[in-house]
Amino acid sequence: MRELLQYNRPQSMYDSEIHTFISTATSSGENFGDNPDKLWAEFKDKFHTWILNSKLTVAHGLEKFSDRDIIVGVTQFIDDIYQSKKNVKVLEHEYKYHQRLYGDANTVKTVDELRSGDNLIISVPFPAHGDIHSDMSEILDTCHERAVDVHIDACWWGCCRDIEFDFDHPAIKSVGFSLSKALGLGANRIGVRYSRERWNGPVSIHNDFNMCNQALVWLGIKFINQFGSDHWWNKYGKTYFRVCKELNLTPTKAIHVAYDGDMLCGVRPLLRKCYNGR
Repeated sequence: MRELLQYNRPQSMYDSEIHTFISTATSSGENFGDNPDKLWAEFKDKFHTWILNSKLTVAHGLEKFSDRDIIVGVTQFIDDIYQSKKNVKVLEHEYKYHQRLYGDANTVKTVDELRSGDNLIISVPFPAHGDIHSDMSEILDTCHERAVDVHIDACWWGCCRDIEFDFDHPAIKSVGFSLSKALGLGANRIGVRYSRERWNGPVSIHNDFNMCNQALVWLGIKFINQFGSDHWWNKYGKTYFRVCKELNLTPTKAIHVAYDGDMLCGVRPLLRKCYNGR
């Protein structure tokens, strides 16, 4: 069974139920309607309710981020920051996408290296921990003191449990959420960027000129309606803890990863293989 653990590139959850629903929804012949503004508004409203309806995670303070734009997953949120902001920084052990773009050029080892005018992207939950970064309070307070703007990558939010976080820290300027890992829509990415103040960039332009992908928005609504909040934990939670116990893995708060000793590994293949309907 251990040969199914993923050490190099842990994959987020996806299974035949998701695949079947995508196929069924996209072949139904239903159209997207003739009012894009109504579609955008419906998606953003349902997405916000989907976050707040979770019984396993608690997101405080999102009402303070009144500017909300549709994004093609959190990756577009990140790309927009790199294109629109200056001095973008990340901490060590962040989402590998940053390293693939810039190597270690914009990576800082500690928050003490940050300076006024920097923009820090940090994941909540943090991928190397499968939980909130252990120094998150210190990081945010230091950023606020040094006039460093913080942008939260919340891509993992919808596939986690036992997470409570207040996004209304004054250092936090924007948050990106997505259905990619939350509902298995990695190949059909769609989400929402929450911002305190609007800035000019690709995301705002796409939204202002109705350039958002209607098919992805429509599919996102279908998935929220079908699967609701906390889908992966509701389906695979018991299997996850059973697998962790049998293989002596340490659980994290993200459904698709666990610790094997001090190494984070993916458990998706194991969950799918061992799942027995409960």
